[in-house]
Amino acid sequence: MKKSNLWIIRQSFANTVFTHKVHESASESQGKKAVKVKIVNIVIVSLVLILLITQSLFPQQIIFTYISTGISVAEIIFLIIQLSFIFDEKASQHKSSALKFMGLRDRYKNLIADIMEGNISKKDVVARRDMLQDEYQTICDLSSQTQDVDYKSAQIKLNKKGLRKGEEFTWSDEEIDHFLPKKLHITK
Repeated sequence: MKKSNLWIIRQSFANTVFTHKVHESASESQGKKAVKVKIVNIVIVSLVLILLITQSLFPQQIIFTYISTGISVAEIIFLIIQLSFIFDEKASQHKSSALKFMGLRDRYKNLIADIMEGNISKKDVVARRDMLQDEYQTICDLSSQTQDVDYKSAQIKLNKKGLRKGEEFTWSDEEIDHFLPKKLHITK
């Protein structure tokens, strides 16, 4: 069998590994934002409650009414923002996408093993390669958008040398081997 199919499949495998890590990073990022939003929400609600109690204890002090009204308005605005951005839901969507890419990554790994062991015909290699590529595209199409910061985070996590300025993430055989078990390495 020509090595070109193996090369294409290894590149697709590496892209899947990277995309999995991007969505994993996005999930972590959105999850952290969700926690921060919840903390701010608890603080604002606590302030409103404290001011309401203070207002009832000192009804002659009109300043507490104004402060309490201002913080209540801020809480309403904050709730609208919270409902608009839905950080929890976004974190869950990215986690779901990451898990789908992880399953796809494992199927690519199995295909690479079958090719290297010679357990599969060229026709079956092409069919499975195309099927996996279609699945990759479908998962991408259904996944939530990621941000530049998620890509950079994934690059740092996958590259032991860290993020290098100006680097586009390209896949050398050595880098792909890093994602595979030793028995599936093509560089020695």
